[in-house]
Amino acid sequence: MLTIGFLGGGNMAGALIGGLLAGGPRSDLKVHVTDLHEDKLARLAALGAQTHSGVGEWAASCDLMVFAVKPQGMKTALASLMPFLNPDGAALTIAAGIEAAAYADWLNGYPLMRAMPNTPAMVGMGVSGLWIPAGISETAANAARQVLAAAGKVVEVKTEADIDLVGAIPGSGPAYVFRFMEALEKAGIKRGLPPESAHALALGTVLGAAVLADKSGEAFSKLRENVTSKGGTTAKALEVMNNRDIDGMMDEAVNAALKRTAEMKALFR
Repeated sequence: MLTIGFLGGGNMAGALIGGLLAGGPRSDLKVHVTDLHEDKLARLAALGAQTHSGVGEWAASCDLMVFAVKPQGMKTALASLMPFLNPDGAALTIAAGIEAAAYADWLNGYPLMRAMPNTPAMVGMGVSGLWIPAGISETAANAARQVLAAAGKVVEVKTEADIDLVGAIPGSGPAYVFRFMEALEKAGIKRGLPPESAHALALGTVLGAAVLADKSGEAFSKLRENVTSKGGTTAKALEVMNNRDIDGMMDEAVNAALKRTAEMKALFR
């Protein structure tokens, strides 16, 4: 039996736990979670997790411990967990902005992987970047893959630095998409559409386009070309976006997110 522990029971932990236990109780998997908030524990207990108000001996049975507390509270939380960690286990952190070197210092070199899931994991449609450093056992690596895959797709990256890029693209990316949807909705309302109609049209546009891209397997550029008739309305709209340098804007946005990540990492060194 695989035993997974969660340090923290917030939204992302809840999404992963919900995915792991979606089919009900399992004979091959046990999930433990601890959190300071009783309402969160009650919700997770309803999913089938074994809940705890603090760390304790239960943690020693966990093959994989998932660190899902906020970065600013991580060091304190790990200090209380450290005496109970399974010496034959490993850890997976889903917190942003804390490098493996900091965890190594706080946990005396305990085996650790880093991942960055995104908020669509809460509806089973997430995409997570996973970094597995050298020295991690295949058992631990597979456990991490199983946890993340419970809430969506998993993309493994080669270096720890790539996790920062995962945070800046799929991690923050849903907000970029929501901002685009918001602008499309506003454009419709400005021209007389009822707000509920503008919302439904913007939402359906993005959802349909994403599903089409996923199922077709074609390059985004090819899909764009398929919609764009020479000299037509779509071409004129894209001309405006290109004149505003949409590629440069997105590159600058990703760079700003990476810069902020670097500032956050510096706080934990």
